[in-house]
Amino acid sequence: MTWAITELAKKEEVSVITSRPLAFRWNPYIKAVHWTWDRALWENVIRGNELITLEPYSDSDFYNKGENRLKVSAKQLKVEESNPCLFLAEHEKLSNILPWNRPVLFQPFGSSMNKYGADKSYRSFKVEDAQYIADNLRANWYTVYVVETDEQPKLNGCEQFTTEDLRWMVTLPWRYPVIWCDSCLHHASKALWRSALVMWAWTDAWRFGYDTDINLRNGEKYDYVPFRLWIDFNTDIQNQYCNVFTKERLDNFINEALALCSQWYN
Repeated sequence: MTWAITELAKKEEVSVITSRPLAFRWNPYIKAVHWTWDRALWENVIRGNELITLEPYSDSDFYNKGENRLKVSAKQLKVEESNPCLFLAEHEKLSNILPWNRPVLFQPFGSSMNKYGADKSYRSFKVEDAQYIADNLRANWYTVYVVETDEQPKLNGCEQFTTEDLRWMVTLPWRYPVIWCDSCLHHASKALWRSALVMWAWTDAWRFGYDTDINLRNGEKYDYVPFRLWIDFNTDIQNQYCNVFTKERLDNFINEALALCSQWYN
């Protein structure tokens, strides 16, 4: 949403309250950036000012017309659609180059899947399925960067990004292929006019995806099983689930992933 807010800030004075303050930190048009958990928000920022809440998922157009969050944000802020923008510090720009051979960005787990409970929106892969995909990518000489939080399951043989890297990570779809479940970077890929490979299971590609992506969905929704605690995979979490795919389905996904990666690096 940074570009929509920037367009508004060019016309009038804007302060931003967000759980991701670093995303706006170096923006020269925004008056001030405040963290959501600042206890003095009401007294020092909100009181006496107009408050606009940006939440695409609460806008009926996001669902009824299949509009993505970029269009909905522009509508909510009453600004014209513009090119995406992200203002980076110089040291952040320099760190946008990954050091390993043929990097691939991979996110098999939804953002809320952690040791306290599996992803409630059924977006995540089963851990062994995610490992199977990563192993096949690595066997074809790709370096797999898994985007996850510190509390999510770890995949063997993969490099790791945590969500703390998100600020500069959203520029990476310019340079590297994105292989994803329904979470995070396929939205950045769309904003940067790049395609992503997205595995859709329990969530809806029509609502949350983009025509420019390689959206893998065969119609029916797939089976699910209880997710295991990341510390003890033999312990069930009651009523929490993740997706389970057949080997044929996973192999088809891997073939699509290898084709996408080959287009980037050959």
